Amino acid sequence: MGKSNRVYVTGLGIVSSLGCGVDEFWAACKAGAPVAQEIPSHWNEYYRATSRVWAPLPEPDYKAFGLGKTDLLTLGKPAALAIAATQQALDRAGIGVNKQQGRYPLAQLEGIEAARSGIFMGTGLGAAQAPFNNYYAHLLAGLKPYLETAAASEPALTLLAELKAGLREHPRVNPLVICQTMPNAIAAALAIRFGIQGPADTVCAACASGTIAIGKAFHAIRHGALDFALTGGAEHLGDRAGGVFMGFDRLQTLAKPLREIGTENRPFDRERSGFLFSEGGAAVVVLESEESVRRRGVSPIAEVLGFAETTDAYSIAAIKEGANRIGAMVDMALADAGIAAHLIDYVNAHGTSTEINDAVEARVIGQKFRPTAKVNSTKSILGHSIGAAGAIEFLVTALSLQNQELHLSRNLDDPIADLDFCRESGPASLEYAFTHSFGFGGHNAGLVLRRAME
Repeated sequence: MGKSNRVYVTGLGIVSSLGCGVDEFWAACKAGAPVAQEIPSHWNEYYRATSRVWAPLPEPDYKAFGLGKTDLLTLGKPAALAIAATQQALDRAGIGVNKQQGRYPLAQLEGIEAARSGIFMGTGLGAAQAPFNNYYAHLLAGLKPYLETAAASEPALTLLAELKAGLREHPRVNPLVICQTMPNAIAAALAIRFGIQGPADTVCAACASGTIAIGKAFHAIRHGALDFALTGGAEHLGDRAGGVFMGFDRLQTLAKPLREIGTENRPFDRERSGFLFSEGGAAVVVLESEESVRRRGVSPIAEVLGFAETTDAYSIAAIKEGANRIGAMVDMALADAGIAAHLIDYVNAHGTSTEINDAVEARVIGQKFRPTAKVNSTKSILGHSIGAAGAIEFLVTALSLQNQELHLSRNLDDPIADLDFCRESGPASLEYAFTHSFGFGGHNAGLVLRRAME
């Protein structure tokens, strides 16, 4: 197989429903703070959803990350979120960004060779809200005179007024809507922004996208193709009429009402009914070879040891007991890492809170790992951000190893399996960890991490 490098995590950045920034995010994870809110009331004018909650994404201070008005008009939301997360990750890795006005490339990372660096980003739907919001005005433009007349004569018709307002907000389609929408725009925007001249790859594998993207970056560095990578996942699923939310709701995958708001999202609990829809987020990590880490004199956060992915070849949207390749993926990832399953101290689970997924996953965890391996679900706190989810959970796993502490799983009152679930946040003795993701289409992916040696 040729050259084999050790690969380290040296920087982390995140924008999520729990907040922007690693420290704020990690504190919220440990607190188990609820983020569920009622869906926007105006969505009811388009569709009456069964699920009634979501996890909205607070807008980050884009200016703090060097993004101006022009950037926000030309970039899709996921790309802007990814830039914010990447700048955080670079700052934490101690890497400056030199802007090169009037020169090519437009930027250069200090101490990093652009041609030996790559970008690997995952996303599920790209900037899905871009065409939804833009073509809303495009499709209704011919009705504008009628709407103006009808709204004036019948002001009680809220929907007409809402449609008219939409036409006012979007008088024309953004000329860059195609560039915003294409999934590869996220990786491309990062390459342009930070002067990365190696591969800029996009992984589009639904909920496993971020995990697979990080795995591909890890293998590229381990096998000597690259020395440095920016990798992770980004997603933004909010749109004016709640169209993406509606799609998941019609598929009956979203959390149903249960007692008060905040109790609906229940991974691995017997009362689970579906996942908490997250508006979006982004997590980006810096991966470097051992040589790069030594040359720059930085302290790594964690070490990546192994990666594997499989496909079920069964269903576009379902997991079935006895018809999946999840267990095989776990075995392959451990073999890639060169460690035995009994060494794993902690499993950051996919943990969506859907009925079949949780049952199948719990059974695999029970079969593959020792009974004392700690298990939690990050989605229990912040919801499911689809293409960004695996990257966020990788970031959580790295922080858990670095800080030697674990966050709780929210709303886990009656577990479906006899696993060592984290019912409370607190300290833990962790050496090796495993994080995995599953995605529509039958995608399975897992990563093995180790605590960074002093």
